[in-house]
Amino acid sequence: MDLFATEQITQEPDLQDILQDKKKQDTKKQDTKKQDIRTRLLRHPNLWRAGQLAEQNQQQKPGIPSGYKQLDEHLPGKGWPVAGLMEFMLTSAGVGELRLLVPALQRLSQSEARWLTWINPPFIPYAPALQSVGIDTRKILLIHPRTHLDALWALERACKSGSCSMALAWLDEKKLKLKDTQRLQVAAKQGQTSTCLFRPKTALTQSSMAELRLALNPLKPLNPLRPGQVSVDILKRRGGWPVNNVVLPVAQTTETDYPESADVQHHLEVWRAFTRQGDANVDQAGAQQTTSERLFSASSMAEPAPVIEPSPLIKPLPGPTH
Repeated sequence: MDLFATEQITQEPDLQDILQDKKKQDTKKQDTKKQDIRTRLLRHPNLWRAGQLAEQNQQQKPGIPSGYKQLDEHLPGKGWPVAGLMEFMLTSAGVGELRLLVPALQRLSQSEARWLTWINPPFIPYAPALQSVGIDTRKILLIHPRTHLDALWALERACKSGSCSMALAWLDEKKLKLKDTQRLQVAAKQGQTSTCLFRPKTALTQSSMAELRLALNPLKPLNPLRPGQVSVDILKRRGGWPVNNVVLPVAQTTETDYPESADVQHHLEVWRAFTRQGDANVDQAGAQQTTSERLFSASSMAEPAPVIEPSPLIKPLPGPTH
């Protein structure tokens, strides 16, 4: 029997091995954390993948029907967004943007008690024409801010309040920033307001948080007596790729093409023939007229400027009075 107790000798782990094990554990934790973040991102409702495009389109909330079937086929929810910011890029005001929105304005004014808010419009909305296409003008709220900041504040408050079904706004493009469109998009979501910004085509190169962006191009009509077709390019939409050249008969759909314009052309030709006859009479009697009479005759029979057909829904703002 051994009278001396033997000591159990254990080998201490190497410091390098400890550091390597710790590094492996930290790396594993980081990978697990990244995987969790990636999984949460992929499950986010606002993230779409091309492979799930068809499935997401079926899950979209119904939108506001635009009144144009060929356009609704390309819009998320088969219509204008019920709560969100959309932008219309225009070559100039009056190319058909209001006629494009007439069916939606008509539906909202008749089905909801909320306001249709117009902020800083470049023209005066023509109430009789709006009523003739079925829009309840008693629900139209006009706001004319003095400055860009006031207009931006009014639009954000109108969207966020929840008291407006649709808000239309014309803002100062030079002062509009990306963060402004982000705030408007959030406000439109909070207040369940369909919000429309009308911007010039120079804004195409600028980023925006709007969920729907459209470019409108007026088409030259085959029949000059029946104008009113617009080509729409969908530049940005939620859950889909851009789509170009969607031709919409805005005048025919909204019943704002006027065949009586042929009568206007006829009377214009009669007037021009009458003035030509008057010119001939002036030449014969010119020697007997005084200087003032000649000036009066020349001014009264001057050839008029080319007639441009205005939009039936708007009329120009009055000029300044002195």
